[in-house]
Amino acid sequence: MGLIYNDGMPYYEVPELTEEEKAMPASRFYTDYKLYPPNPLQQQILDAGPMAVEDAIPIEHWLDHLQIKGYPKVCYGYTMMPEGYGFYIEYSVSPVTWQGKWRRWYGKWYNQHSKSMVQGQGNLRYKIWNPLDHWDHRFVNGENDKDGVWSLETLDLGATGDPSKGIPAISHNIDLRDYGLSEERYQKLLDANCRADACWEEFEGHPGHHLVLRFSRPCPLGGRESINCEWMGFYAKDGKIIRDEDTPVDNTYLKNVLTHNTIERQHLYEVLPDLYEAYSALPVDKD
Repeated sequence: MGLIYNDGMPYYEVPELTEEEKAMPASRFYTDYKLYPPNPLQQQILDAGPMAVEDAIPIEHWLDHLQIKGYPKVCYGYTMMPEGYGFYIEYSVSPVTWQGKWRRWYGKWYNQHSKSMVQGQGNLRYKIWNPLDHWDHRFVNGENDKDGVWSLETLDLGATGDPSKGIPAISHNIDLRDYGLSEERYQKLLDANCRADACWEEFEGHPGHHLVLRFSRPCPLGGRESINCEWMGFYAKDGKIIRDEDTPVDNTYLKNVLTHNTIERQHLYEVLPDLYEAYSALPVDKD
């Protein structure tokens, strides 16, 4: 998979759908919306290489930037930390017209297969989000995220050309109030329309753990701004953040993940409003 240029505007070539997938009405959201690379400013930052270690957020301060106002010194970048774990931070702003209900609906919709999906061909609903790297996504218990969420994707921007060859992961949500966020601070964030949630990831048949923290709040210029971080080499259990030194990570991997997340976020901003309008009122198994 590579970039295609049309009148100077680059977009990604994406894997072709199966014949069964092409027959599903939802396939138009995969084929009719081009997948674009990061914008020029983001790409410039990515290509500049790792951020300075002293500008990264160390794991011992992982909740410090959950504030109603103010920003970390660097809000977009990645680096390996001296202790051997990886870190990235991703800043973005949603369109002014963006509605949170769209994303909440999609979180339930793409974790369930439609009636015509063929086993072994992945999950078309998840592929729509990032056609370059996504393959499958589902609730572990088939109903909700209480027992974790299973996913299969690549994070190499299509370099393998086969997202089904990715590493299976299971994501587990955690309550930040069990991990250092006081009830008072939590309520102040809620009152200011700020939202924070976290999860940790494990990988089936492979070593390593990741800790993810997502934070959003009203942007002074309109829309909502998100400051999302990930520490590769940690997980959460019984109220403690635990180090996993066997987690494989390097700067190339970090750059790829940040690029992947940037691409899929801006793509969802484009696709999801139309997808929600077309499917939100239909039965959950509708093709």
